[in-house]
Amino acid sequence: MLMSVNPLGCVPMVNALPKGICVKALNQAITLFNDSLKSLIDVAKADMPTSNLVFVNLYKIIRDIIKNPASKGFKDANNACCELVPSNQLRGSGVLSKKGGKTFGDGSAHVFFDGLHPIEAVNIQIAAKAFTSYLQSEVYPINVNQLAKL
Repeated sequence: MLMSVNPLGCVPMVNALPKGICVKALNQAITLFNDSLKSLIDVAKADMPTSNLVFVNLYKIIRDIIKNPASKGFKDANNACCELVPSNQLRGSGVLSKKGGKTFGDGSAHVFFDGLHPIEAVNIQIAAKAFTSYLQSEVYPINVNQLAKL
């Protein structure tokens, strides 16, 4: 199974822009990489005909959640649910949660746990799509359930 790179231009550690705006150049670079990664599935199949690989498009799945969080059961796709260690502090990167830091409301309402990582509920949605989706924009060329039956 090959997993694409997440839409890093939209994560809280990068996205210091107004609500709902992602860093376009970063996401464009990631899209180029992900498209190349997906194309490796067909190359690998030609080179190793008995192999079976599945590409899971984390970028699309997470980006869809970020674009319309309420439709997926979330309220906040712009902020981490936990206070982050600021990048100007020793060992701070804006990624990790601050030890003993504040939590912001209902953690399950947020898409991101910290400045980079989606919360468990997002990962559950990713796993469900990887296993059951028939959309080739989400899983390619087959889903994990179909792969398990081969």
